[in-house]
Amino acid sequence: MDLHNEAPVQSALPRNRWSSFFHAVWNGPASPRDDPPQPFTLLPRIEQFPDQFRQRVAKQYRVALLACYYTLWFGLIYSIVVPYFTLPPGNGAVAAVSLSCQGQLDWRGKNGACGLHGKLCQPPADDVIIRCPALCDRSSWTYSLVPLGDQRIKYRLFIVGGGTEPHQTVSRPYRADSYPCGAAVHAGILSPFFGGCAKVAFTGEKDGFSLATGHYGMESISFRSFFTSSYSLLKLPGQYAQCYDPRLLVLIVNIVLGLPIVYLASGAVAFWTINTVGFWTICLATDPPVSVLLSPEDFASLISIGLERFLPSCFILYVLWRCSSKRTLSEPPPELDVKRSPLSRVVFWYPMFWLGVLNNVTFDRLPVDRLTISDLKEQAGALVSVLGIVSLILTCAVIQAYKIWLSGRFQKYLKVYLWMLAGLVAVSTIPGLTLRVHHYILALILLPGCSTRGITALLFQGLLLGLFLSGASRWGLAAIAETVIALKRDDPIGKVLPPKMVAYDAGSGVLSWENAVRNLTKQEEKLYQKYSSVSLLINDIEQYVGEKTNSVDLKKLFGSEELAPKISHALKGNFTDENGDISIYLRIGRKIKKGSVYSDFSNSAVLKWPSGNITLPEDGLT
Repeated sequence: MDLHNEAPVQSALPRNRWSSFFHAVWNGPASPRDDPPQPFTLLPRIEQFPDQFRQRVAKQYRVALLACYYTLWFGLIYSIVVPYFTLPPGNGAVAAVSLSCQGQLDWRGKNGACGLHGKLCQPPADDVIIRCPALCDRSSWTYSLVPLGDQRIKYRLFIVGGGTEPHQTVSRPYRADSYPCGAAVHAGILSPFFGGCAKVAFTGEKDGFSLATGHYGMESISFRSFFTSSYSLLKLPGQYAQCYDPRLLVLIVNIVLGLPIVYLASGAVAFWTINTVGFWTICLATDPPVSVLLSPEDFASLISIGLERFLPSCFILYVLWRCSSKRTLSEPPPELDVKRSPLSRVVFWYPMFWLGVLNNVTFDRLPVDRLTISDLKEQAGALVSVLGIVSLILTCAVIQAYKIWLSGRFQKYLKVYLWMLAGLVAVSTIPGLTLRVHHYILALILLPGCSTRGITALLFQGLLLGLFLSGASRWGLAAIAETVIALKRDDPIGKVLPPKMVAYDAGSGVLSWENAVRNLTKQEEKLYQKYSSVSLLINDIEQYVGEKTNSVDLKKLFGSEELAPKISHALKGNFTDENGDISIYLRIGRKIKKGSVYSDFSNSAVLKWPSGNITLPEDGLT
């Protein structure tokens, strides 16, 4: 009998243990607790001062003092920001042109945007003074595909050639479609921290552009063939007013002036003051949603967009305050019989808040653009970074889940997050849309789980609130699901496919292509009939437009008035190969007759000239 009874007892023990474990997880500890941080024992006077200040100064005087403080704070920021945005830079005699980090001088865009022979992108006759904002070392990256000869440039700095010689004040030539502000930082003429003014001198056609490692670890791109236009950058002599970007000064002022609020004020006052300041610091200084280029409408548009996004952000902040931050930042309830620690907010919450607010100079510098499969495949190092971020988030989530469990509220929050998960799954199944968990949405998802009183809640809440404001102020409350075309940005969308290059006869010089596209619907056939012209780009500039044709004589084209001098000069230059050939890059696309509307273009064929050897383009669009 004993043998028969022994096995069931042993097998029941694990079941009882697992049952007890899940029961404890589900119901929480017998004595829930959620203690706030202990005061810093080495700094008792500093910890006690806020309470003493409240006791000694009547409420009406504290309110009046706070109002005066806000007024002085607003006036100081106004005196720094408004002149920069509204007064033209220059020295009185010469005005500067304000550019964004991705702004270009008289350059209309890629593919056929500059028109036949590049006539729509002619450089100015005189030198130009430009004013650039700060942070152009990274903000001059391109996040949409830019074709450059046979290269596909994306997720990197778009600067071609250039650089500087030691002890020289003039840069080497940059290709004319390079971003001038990024080029000025690359050449060491401007600082990425303060921006500034520089002179752009257009230097005409060049035989090619070599890769150059510039200042601040920036590396340009090589282009080993002739191009229609270029420019050099020069340092400006003398003083120019309103040149330097004040965003770093605004940031420092706001951080310093926010410290007394976080230290002395109540949780509610600190929460609303710092979040409001953080929102407008992003909007007006660290990461403005629009570039203010001194048009009468620009600054007004910036304020308008800020106000448009501020009101819904305030509503969301109110919800976050009620469901999460109030418990963390307010004084602990009397029944806990513990002293509050004002310094904990200053030491743990406040720095993490600004780390999140400065997302464009912190987390945005990781090699992760968007959490979509296509972007992760295209960006080097993205997968490793995402794995690291996910691991960090999971670690923090486990820590906070334990804190929630200790407080006896695990059941409620588990149900909340299961509903959130169900909602995300439902959105992801909508046909034609792709789920986009923007960083502000990630912050909104994680913030309710930070509704505890400990140090970890202060750390995580500060960071997540800053990330929420970074997204809401800079990008607005973007949709959680977007169409595939919206995700393309300025990438080719494949709506109208280009002709396909099929052959090149080195003897006759004839390049042939195939115009037909198979398996079209009637509606698509009508669309293709509109794109009856063929556009041929040579070294990224449109040099030929033909109507309903399937070939072109390149020898005749290369002997034209536009191209013959360029090719002849390039063959005598420093960018020939061991056979004395130069590379000529050919891309083809469709165009609406007598218009400036183009299809996507093909990848580049590489023609070695004058030998006539050609590498036809790989499949793909540009």
